[in-house]
Amino acid sequence: MNDNRKGILYTIIGGICWGLCGVLGKYLFDIKGLNAQWLVSVRLLWAGVLLLLIAYIKEKNSIFQVWKNKRSGISMVVFGIFGMSFCQLSYFLAIQYSNAGTATVLQYTAPVVIMIFYALKERRLPNTKEIIVLVMVSVGTFLLATHGSLDTLIITKHALFWGIMAALTLCIYNIQPRKLLADFGSIPTVGWGMLLGGIVLGVIIKPWHVIGIWDIKTVLAISGVIVIGTMISFCSYLEGVRLIGPVKASLFACVEPLVAMILSIFVTKIPFTGVDLAGMLFILVGVGALSVKFPKERMLLKYREKTAAK
Repeated sequence: MNDNRKGILYTIIGGICWGLCGVLGKYLFDIKGLNAQWLVSVRLLWAGVLLLLIAYIKEKNSIFQVWKNKRSGISMVVFGIFGMSFCQLSYFLAIQYSNAGTATVLQYTAPVVIMIFYALKERRLPNTKEIIVLVMVSVGTFLLATHGSLDTLIITKHALFWGIMAALTLCIYNIQPRKLLADFGSIPTVGWGMLLGGIVLGVIIKPWHVIGIWDIKTVLAISGVIVIGTMISFCSYLEGVRLIGPVKASLFACVEPLVAMILSIFVTKIPFTGVDLAGMLFILVGVGALSVKFPKERMLLKYREKTAAK
């Protein structure tokens, strides 16, 4: 198997694991009586420790380099609190108030928010493709939230609010740690971010006050959230990014909301209507189009690269 096929496979595995993670979370909320705050704090703490152990085995004491510089240390704290813990918490709260499929699709509107952010930063109007994508995602979100009626909100206000917050905080997660990732690597950065986020949430939530119904199924589901939905998913996706690049990887990672939706239907028995599916399709196609470079765009990029080289 060549690197391209390996990269595609790793990325799809990462997306499948993330989709499964959301469904396991919904199971723990509805059947076992846990809540998003408790689950996220425990998930981040354990996953952070395990990822840092993996990083230490590979890189030894170099994983502590981030704390030897004041600027990078502050950046890591910001990432851990706002990029990691808030992102995870808002996503699981959206799942708690709706379902894994809807929450995941709402979170996937984040690339459109990033697109708008960079358009404002560069002081330019969105181009034709960006406007079309914005309209598609807006229509998709409208259909998911209202089923096409201006007088009715189908999902709860809490679900819509936390779904939008999940998208906004995912933007922070994607934009803010770029220098950290470049300087210190992906696994140490994600590991420290998770550990810090888990500690901050832990101080507030006090996860040692155990809640819910505990049996072997609860333990297996929580283990799945930590190991499959965090460890395997992040490592697989990052390996996929290394092999095929972030653009192609983000396209194949779109399998996540599809997996979450399918598993929600068959595992947690969450009903989806035709309007729900249409809304999800609008969002996924719109977001996927952002990752595709059309011929004119490729020609423009090549022209800019040649001009910059001269």
